[in-house]
Amino acid sequence: MTRVLACLAIGAWVFLLWPFPITTFMAMCMACVTYPAYRKLHRKMSPSWAMTTYTVGLAAITILPIATVVSLVTPQAVAGLKILDGLRDSGWIHSPEAQAWFASVDAWLKNLPGLEGGLDQLASTAAGLAGTAARTVLAGGVGIAGGAFQAVLVLFLFVMITMMCVTRADLIHEFACRLTQWPAEVINRFVSTIRKAIFGVLVGVVFVALIQGFLCGVGFAIAEVPQPAFWGLIAAFVAPIPFVGTALVWLPVCIWLWLTGSTVACIGLALWCALVVAGVDNLLRPFFLKTGIDASVVTLILSILCGLAAFGPVGVFAGPVLVAVAIQAGNESTLSRRH
Repeated sequence: MTRVLACLAIGAWVFLLWPFPITTFMAMCMACVTYPAYRKLHRKMSPSWAMTTYTVGLAAITILPIATVVSLVTPQAVAGLKILDGLRDSGWIHSPEAQAWFASVDAWLKNLPGLEGGLDQLASTAAGLAGTAARTVLAGGVGIAGGAFQAVLVLFLFVMITMMCVTRADLIHEFACRLTQWPAEVINRFVSTIRKAIFGVLVGVVFVALIQGFLCGVGFAIAEVPQPAFWGLIAAFVAPIPFVGTALVWLPVCIWLWLTGSTVACIGLALWCALVVAGVDNLLRPFFLKTGIDASVVTLILSILCGLAAFGPVGVFAGPVLVAVAIQAGNESTLSRRH
């Protein structure tokens, strides 16, 4: 009877939160990571003050980064669109060497079916596609900002679900024991594994990606690339993608610098990104991921790729966490056999 009632209680919450799976998952991850901090507050303060302090802190670390990014990047994104629009009509190749090289490529392209217009046609098409892609990204951002009620609702749910999971952690732990019929120490080991995996992903993927985006932005600014903060943010977004990462951003920028005659800036930026930015990825990311998850680097990369394919951006967290849970389940199975 107790197990049935526990299933009913959990089922009711699942049914209620079903329309917000990503928000719920991220809130549970945040609760798992920040629960020790709440326990420290609870020991030093009254329950009401501990809950208030935790909620205010959680709201601050959630809203402030979003507000900072929006205020910093939006003006540069709009300016970047103007540059993309101007590529179709402006003389964007200034280097004599580049013009000579592209003249031969232009003659070759004109012999291909469908490209009788040569480089002008190809450049116009590419600039149009880039502008469309950028507009799509911006439209999504404007849609989020314009749908103020939806954005506020998601943030409110995130904070409230996180706070509920933290303040009712003992009750959730009891429900998990009743539902699974596992000893409390087994549940605790799974929780510890999930917490370490989330922390490893936060530091090894998110924090390292932010560092790479910042370093790319610094390089873009030194190379006098227009809107360096915007392109640095884009680099941070693509940094978690294995094998390519920030090269999806800085490599086209280097090509653009070379085409516009900024050869020294092109070489300097390429060296900076290939050595420093990529070095941060190659050294720090595997180290932090392996600290949080006891798996090989190949397994971790595979978990991120599969997570991205299955769940979208949230798969960066979901993939490694599921792998960590699977490894812990295998370890628990081995322990149960020995006993």
